[in-house]
Amino acid sequence: MKIFRDAAWIDDARVMRWGIPFAVAFLLFLVWDGFVHTTHGLTDAAGEHIGRDFINYWSGAKLASGGRAAIAYDLKEYFGFQKSIAGEGAEFKLYSYPPVMMLLTLPLALCSFFAGYLLWSLGGYALMVKLLSRDMPQRMALTAAIAAPACFLNLQSGQNGFFTAALLAGGLMLLGRKPVIAGILFGLLCYKPQLGLLLPIALAAGGHWRSFISAGITVAALVAASTLAFGVDIWPAFLQQMREQGDLLARGDTLWPRMPSVYCALRLIGVDSMIASAAQILAAIAAIAGVIMAWRSKAPDTVKHTVLLLGIFLSSPYSWDYDMAVLVFGAAWIAQAARAGGYLPYEKITWLLVILLPFLTLISRSPVPVNIGPVVLFAAFYLTLRRARVT
Repeated sequence: MKIFRDAAWIDDARVMRWGIPFAVAFLLFLVWDGFVHTTHGLTDAAGEHIGRDFINYWSGAKLASGGRAAIAYDLKEYFGFQKSIAGEGAEFKLYSYPPVMMLLTLPLALCSFFAGYLLWSLGGYALMVKLLSRDMPQRMALTAAIAAPACFLNLQSGQNGFFTAALLAGGLMLLGRKPVIAGILFGLLCYKPQLGLLLPIALAAGGHWRSFISAGITVAALVAASTLAFGVDIWPAFLQQMREQGDLLARGDTLWPRMPSVYCALRLIGVDSMIASAAQILAAIAAIAGVIMAWRSKAPDTVKHTVLLLGIFLSSPYSWDYDMAVLVFGAAWIAQAARAGGYLPYEKITWLLVILLPFLTLISRSPVPVNIGPVVLFAAFYLTLRRARVT
């Protein structure tokens, strides 16, 4: 159908016409949500914290600054610390990051919880807007950084999606002009290794060796610094925590709808864990092959970068809806490429689905469980490879 094939009804004017009301509505919701989650100190009546997951970053920084970093990986002691901050009724939060994250978030230890939460949220939003403004009008960037579902969910959950997006997209933007700095930004992503696994493959395929080496040195320096700061024993504690996270993912039926991976989509419909894992490996192989072909091609950099962003989500079994904030950059880069030669058939509607995907996964919480994340991402991946002329 032409309405989907060409999707002429999707244009900048309509995006803004719908985006601004959604941004205003989401902003009002965030204010109301914050009020509700302070009715019992730092939580609501059910024990859910204001800023939800932000307490992990603030707690990790506080523990690290006090010489007690290892507590973050002891479930009982860490829960006790959280309750000492948010009250006995607070719900449990798992610290799921490597020690490097505590090192990077140490400045939060200088702030009160509320001040740190505001700095984290507003600082991340400002950084996202600043970078998006390089590829779209500032008014649109201000709107997208709230109205895009992944951005809204990131703000609501107090998560790191804006900082992850800034490091990844910012590094890609600097890759051609300042390769060493780009590599440093990529190296800083080691706090979320599951989203950085394709980076060295892409850099090697594209011959970006200065960035490759710079990223490696940055990772090594952060690991060494966190080991010196927190002690060698911090790493075995973290690795034990990783095993527990793996168990949580394997049985986390309440988490699977929010993760746009092949593994989670298959597990949600009852597929055995071994079969789902095998399918995830095949998806990762396909993503790696696509990234290598695109980054070795003569496609525009923005197209190569978008292939990488999509490949990251297709290759990892563990990614969240708020992580997809970085795909707003992919949509902007495809729009840039389309200005020269137009959109491919079904490309507009596919990217609209990519942006809406964090909300579309709500379907999977209905009586008929389904996670359409991998289907939408593979469709966008295929179309972007076509744009790169490697399919």
